[in-house]
Parts: sequence; C-alpha cells; structure tokens
Amino acid sequence: MALCFLGVLKVAAVEMPVSFSEVLALEHRRPNLTLTYGNEPSQTASLWIPLGRGTHPVVMLVHGGCWLEEYDASHIYPLASSLARDGYAVWVPEYRRVGESGGGWPGTASDVVQALDRLAQLRDPRLSLERTVVVGHSAGGHLGLWMAARDPALVAPPVRVVAAVGLAAITDLQRYARGENSCEVVTQRFMGGTPETRGPAYRQASPALLPQQVPVTLLRGGRDAIVDAAQASAMAGADTVVLEGAGHFDWIHPLTPAYDVLRDALFHALEQGMRHSVPSK
Repeated sequence: MALCFLGVLKVAAVEMPVSFSEVLALEHRRPNLTLTYGNEPSQTASLWIPLGRGTHPVVMLVHGGCWLEEYDASHIYPLASSLARDGYAVWVPEYRRVGESGGGWPGTASDVVQALDRLAQLRDPRLSLERTVVVGHSAGGHLGLWMAARDPALVAPPVRVVAAVGLAAITDLQRYARGENSCEVVTQRFMGGTPETRGPAYRQASPALLPQQVPVTLLRGGRDAIVDAAQASAMAGADTVVLEGAGHFDWIHPLTPAYDVLRDALFHALEQGMRHSVPSK
C-alpha cells in the first residue's frame, strides 16, 4: 500500500510497534496558522487546513506525553499533517504541563477547554465547526475524553463536539496512579496527590467515571506497554478496537497500519456522532 506523504510517495510498511524516536524523526507540513488563547507561553494552538476547496470537519487533536513539560505538541504534528491531507481541519492545542506554572490538574484541563473556546472564535468558512471530533493520544486521550464529557451547553457555538476518539487513552486516573511505569508514576504529580488524599479530584478528572455526552471510540494496541487494557475496559459504553501488534506510539505514526485503523474509526465516529447529536440551543 502506498500513500503520498508531504508530496513524496512512500510505502506504508513501517513495522509495528514503533518507538517514540521514530515518531520524532517524521516530517510534517507547517500549520496554516498558530494562535494564542492565553497569556502563558504554552497557551497556543495550531491549525492545519486541507488543501483545495470545500468545507471540512474539524479534529481537535490533543497530544500526550504523560502530561509532562518535556513533551510538547510538536511530536503530533506529522499526524495532524496526515489527517489534513485526508480532509480534516486539525486544531492542535498546546497546554501547560507538569513542570510549568499552572500545569497539572485542573490547570491543564482548563487550558484544553480554553483552546476549544478559541477554536469557536475562528470564522473561517472552510471549517465545519458543527462537526468537531476530539481525538487524543495517551495523556492527551485523557484530556480529550474528559473534555468530551462536559455538558454540551458549555461548548461555545458554533463548535459542536459530536464524537471522541481515544488513542491509547488513559481513562481511569485512580487506577493509573497505582501503576509503576514511567508514565503511571507521573499521575500523582499531575493530580497533586494520591487517590487517597485527592479522591474527589481523581473522580472529577477520570473520563471513565463521568457520563459521556457523545459516542466514544477507543483504539488500543495489543502490545502497548504504557497504557494497559484495563484503561479501555474501564470506559463503559465505549466502542473499543484492539489492533494486535500495535504498541503505544503506532497511533501517531502515519506510516503504520494503525493509521488506517484510525482513519476508518474517525470516519465512522463522525458519522455516528452526527446521527446521535442534537444541535445546541
């Protein structure tokens, strides 16, 4: 199978699972614009718009990185570029992370909400804001799913979030905080305490414990060593797709078979979301 990536014909035959360093080595198209939504350096967001004419559904793509300052949004730009090539306008927020002033719960979540509000202010006729899907990877999956669980009445029109897709998403922070891998141990720093000392905050922050407002699809790799299967099974009511052979980072590498699964899941999530959504008043 071949595809055109950044104007070059390449074979989508990258062996899974891929490493984070392989993701970092990818090229990407520069965004059409980058805007601020707050006064802090990390409160920015970038937009990719597909080439050609027409009106495009919007993907709000939230990057992961264990909520840590050292992992910024740039590693997800190749995925944003590829989704734009496939017809989606892609809005990628940067946000304050653990290690930055204001980072952690709830500041990080507040940033993602503000970035969505900033998206609502864009009056570009090429953006079909009433067809917005939130997609997040890993810790960004946590943030995206949490935001999709908010009351739709709180979303600034004309944006209407109709579906959410979690890529190796963290859904239950109480469970995740009790793990010992390099990402799990960050959870208590992100939350400002343990599940025992910050129980109400953990419950408020965990998408798996919140009523979902839109259809949710979870994609996970059978060889994911960072976010285990329990995080997907904790999310009752979500449609879950498991890709055997895929690891944690394949979902954000556009030249793996995982990208085809993501592209199909995104298409179906948008269709399902539009069928089930009710326009906000």
